[in-house]
Amino acid sequence: MNKRPRRPAQIDPEQVEYLTGEPDPAESSLISHAAAQALVPTDSRQNIEDDVRERIMALIDEEGIDLIAEAWVRAPADTLGGMLWRGYLLSEWIRREPDDVARRHAASSAVAESEERPEPRTPAEIQERWASVFAGEGADGFADLLRDSAAFAFFLGNLDAVWISSDTHDLATLVTRRNDALIETAKELAIGAGLFDKGRLD
Repeated sequence: MNKRPRRPAQIDPEQVEYLTGEPDPAESSLISHAAAQALVPTDSRQNIEDDVRERIMALIDEEGIDLIAEAWVRAPADTLGGMLWRGYLLSEWIRREPDDVARRHAASSAVAESEERPEPRTPAEIQERWASVFAGEGADGFADLLRDSAAFAFFLGNLDAVWISSDTHDLATLVTRRNDALIETAKELAIGAGLFDKGRLD
């Protein structure tokens, strides 16, 4: 059944300022959605006003993606914000823990080679493509990025599904600290890619 198109997000440019403070849950949900739409705009989904997108992108230029990403912390996995949050965590893990990621990737590559299985994208490729999305330049091929990120997480997770091992780690969240975190995240990314293809990832 086709979904009825939604009205444009009803967010005022001034509401973007809440990103630097502590918005109430309703404001937080609205901002989460607007920030996601600003980075991955599409014609088939709810869109935001140009001035809101410009202000969000200016905030990213000034403060970096970390501030914006905080708006997606509680976004469900089957939403655009939820997918961006998982992509943010994955790319930040690659950036912050290069030795750990390289060790796991090398071990997974050795197993794949012995079993004559193909390898997914490299850590550097995954991080670079997410960086383009967070710079507002990577909306094209977003579903492919989700699929490649899923394959990458599966690749490493099949050898060691533990993602972040400590509650005190900077990237310790409900996503990264659950059981079989990398495998579960890979599944969600794969599902998200399918939803995006169908125009159902809002």
